[in-house]
Amino acid sequence: MLKGLDASHWNVIDSGIYQIYNITNNHRYIGSAVNLRKRRHDHWSSLLRGKHENEHLQRAWNKYGEVAFKFEALFICPPSDLLRYEQLLLDGMKPEYN
Repeated sequence: MLKGLDASHWNVIDSGIYQIYNITNNHRYIGSAVNLRKRRHDHWSSLLRGKHENEHLQRAWNKYGEVAFKFEALFICPPSDLLRYEQLLLDGMKPEYN
């Protein structure tokens, strides 16, 4: 398993692959972003408002609460590699919330 990097290790414009990890049931969502800080903000904002586009993730957020979720960068990569690496992780990890 790749070790997550907390937000203090990211540059403002870092692109990479991330997970939203539920520490209660070990389920996760895998994604990619050109700007990890902005993507985390966008996810948290919509989840807090109850308006996230991923209904499965939103239901889990509603059930377990914000304290059960961590946003972690799995690795930093150039934007040109995002889709390739994201697909590799989706295929290999089979995240429950994707």
